[in-house]
Amino acid sequence: MFKLIVKNFSRGLSFIKDNPQIVYTIFLIIIIPIAFIYSGKQFLDVANKNQERLEKERISLMQDTFAEFISTNLYNQKFLQKRIENIAAQNNTITDFKILSRDGDDYKIVASLNKKEINSLDKTPENLFMYHGAVLDIGSSVIFPSFTNGKRHWKSVHAVLNTAGDIDGIVFTDVSMEYIDEIASRNVRNAYYILFLIIFAIFILLVRQARVVDYAVLYKKLKEVDKMKDDFVSMAAHELKTPLTAIRGYVGLISTDKLNDDDKESINRVNISINRLNDLIGDILDVSRIQQGRMKFSIKKINPSEIIQSVVDSYRQMAADKSLTLEYENKSPNNDILVDPDKFKQILINLTGNAIKYTPQGGVKIIAEEENKGKTKIINIRISDTGLGISAEDQKKLFKRFSRIRTIETADIGGTGLGLWITAKIVSGMKGDIKVESIKGKGSDFIVSFKVVK
Repeated sequence: MFKLIVKNFSRGLSFIKDNPQIVYTIFLIIIIPIAFIYSGKQFLDVANKNQERLEKERISLMQDTFAEFISTNLYNQKFLQKRIENIAAQNNTITDFKILSRDGDDYKIVASLNKKEINSLDKTPENLFMYHGAVLDIGSSVIFPSFTNGKRHWKSVHAVLNTAGDIDGIVFTDVSMEYIDEIASRNVRNAYYILFLIIFAIFILLVRQARVVDYAVLYKKLKEVDKMKDDFVSMAAHELKTPLTAIRGYVGLISTDKLNDDDKESINRVNISINRLNDLIGDILDVSRIQQGRMKFSIKKINPSEIIQSVVDSYRQMAADKSLTLEYENKSPNNDILVDPDKFKQILINLTGNAIKYTPQGGVKIIAEEENKGKTKIINIRISDTGLGISAEDQKKLFKRFSRIRTIETADIGGTGLGLWITAKIVSGMKGDIKVESIKGKGSDFIVSFKVVK
């Protein structure tokens, strides 16, 4: 049993280690509701304290204002009785309101909402400054809380002074807070309902967040599958090169001197297919390297003219077979750039081959020229053709994987749609830039740019 517990505990720790999102989710599920409840309680406590302060200030102000004008009318019972009845009528929260005047050593009730106790004596405790348990500061009000039948009240006592500063009378009020407490309780309940809904909504969101753990596990598995796929593609491409090289070697051993024209054409088609398959395998290997981040660059300082010229020379026959002109104009002979020579050559091969492939008539021209961009000097290598051209819509997706221009004119032109994507990635990997300028039906210009170095 103990071993099973340890095993399950270890498995749980391993799962959390592999999926730290679950710890974050559980933390949020616990902390956020607690934080909301705590902040809500703090807010309500502050609101209650402010409400209590305002209530006391309102009662004290009423007492002080009333005491100012009754000091000269303390023994005018009819006037005082009418005044307190008017005040009570305007404020139905006042449950008790009476005025006591000095009568020897005692205090007589001269006005009260309870008319039955008018003219009755109210025995004064030994301490003249005590009334109903409240200590009277001369000339000030004492306000204290009280509960009657479970309802909250504010009771207040105010000393009425004569000209000599002695206590001549006492004003006593009892204000019920039942109505205010009902409103406050209703608002508090509504606040708690809203708080509960907010916490519930957050809880639902966080529970959904917990599903991220499942997605994380799924994503991890998909990455493993994707890596297996890339490894398989890379291995398969490498393995295909071996028999392909053997086929090319055996085809090369066949002498065409004694073959008739049909057989020669068949051999030529085999060679074309071998070259196409070799290019396809090369593209697949490049895609695999780029996606896995394994494409390496051996950056060197070179003058691009020689490589450009060698690429142009290698494509002269292909251009001649289509009756196309192929020219190279070097307007920047003495500038060097930092690139991988082999990758730079691959860029030119891809772009020049495409230009010839998509040009039915006219020609292809490669121009290398300088351009100043502020304090930076760059070399633009422009591969121009008079071919089919590319529409503005197709130009937007030109450098994406498997993107090919599909028209009637390109229906018989082979390709995987990977060449330009690979080219763009290689250019970017060498901190260069590539763009296209084209008008459909007029031709295209592909411009590759690199900074000039000294």
